[in-house]
Amino acid sequence: MISATPFAKLGLALCLAALCGQALAGRLVIWMVGDDKTPQVMQPAVEAFRASHPDVHVEVRDVPWADAMTKYSAALASRRGPDLVTGSTSYAIALGAKGALVDLAQAAPDLAAELQRQANPGALRAIRRADGRLYGAPFDMHVQLQYYRSDLLREAPADWEGFIAAARQQRFAQQWGNTSWLGFYPYLRQAGGTVYDANCAHAVIDGPEAVRALSYYARLYRELRAPTDGWPDADGGLESGAYGLMQSGTWLLSRMDMVHKGLVGKWAAAPLPAGPTGKRTAVLGGTVLAITRFSPNRALALDFMRTVYRPEVTRRMAEAALAYGGMWLPSGRQDQIAGLPLPHREALLTQLADAEGPPPCPAWIRQDYIVTRAVQRVVLAGADPQAELSRAAAVMNRALEAQR
Repeated sequence: MISATPFAKLGLALCLAALCGQALAGRLVIWMVGDDKTPQVMQPAVEAFRASHPDVHVEVRDVPWADAMTKYSAALASRRGPDLVTGSTSYAIALGAKGALVDLAQAAPDLAAELQRQANPGALRAIRRADGRLYGAPFDMHVQLQYYRSDLLREAPADWEGFIAAARQQRFAQQWGNTSWLGFYPYLRQAGGTVYDANCAHAVIDGPEAVRALSYYARLYRELRAPTDGWPDADGGLESGAYGLMQSGTWLLSRMDMVHKGLVGKWAAAPLPAGPTGKRTAVLGGTVLAITRFSPNRALALDFMRTVYRPEVTRRMAEAALAYGGMWLPSGRQDQIAGLPLPHREALLTQLADAEGPPPCPAWIRQDYIVTRAVQRVVLAGADPQAELSRAAAVMNRALEAQR
């Protein structure tokens, strides 16, 4: 065996370093929150990206929601892990504030401008900070809708009082966010209220608009005797006739006829009833797509994101979800939803035009439980709305002050 000279060893080391760098640059790792079917949604984007980057290997892994924040925090702390991640809007705000994610407004102004033109406005507002930083791109979304028995009701209730009157006759159940801040949030926005001021510096959840909204929300349970468990079988109840009205997420549009055969031809969807402001604002949930700050492949990751938001790619991603019985509504390319084969699509598009995500404030992920606690004290224990919201605002503001 011939021993290598110092110069040969140096050359070999440099060569290995170069090869290692090429290997790193030729691989992208994406973590997606969801179940084991979730990566199928990304496959059309992977194929389109590989067409222009044939030497790059793209690995997409699913991460269960229950483990996501723990796994993401560990990866970001060690600065080792994925190049791109998906996560809730709150993840983007919280992790971005810690410097863990790439600011797209600075790193990719072309992509940020495209999102400004094509993304759902509510989804974009939910992740854009007051200073303009954008630690991710809207990826997918769900929004609340009003579902009703079209054989029992001629049309959906149009406003708050009309809803109370109809629900007295037909019974009502709320599914998504029942008795929590999320269930209350649409009514807060419909009444003209909000959680924080525009700078996320002060909690204003105890304003008169919020009190009016919570007083109304409590009526749904006190007067209508709506179920208070976290996830009632509202869609099953719609089929059996136990409920004539329900509120839930848009995922039911693609599965209602498939899961509830007895409802075929007997149900419809509509935007939420309008509040005192005349707005029908619904809560907008969903995920964002972000690039980790420690990624050694930032340029490739940005190219991948640009691929995701090409209209034909986005459309194929939405179709891929429908093919396996899922629902993926592209929040970054809302224009592609109009072409999807969905029932009651006009109701969906109308509601998406009046929808808001959670507050885009770093503190919210640590304070949402305070609002839920206030809501549940009023709804479940009959407490006074003003007193509970004032107590919640005081706790939130003390925490905000302590962080300054």
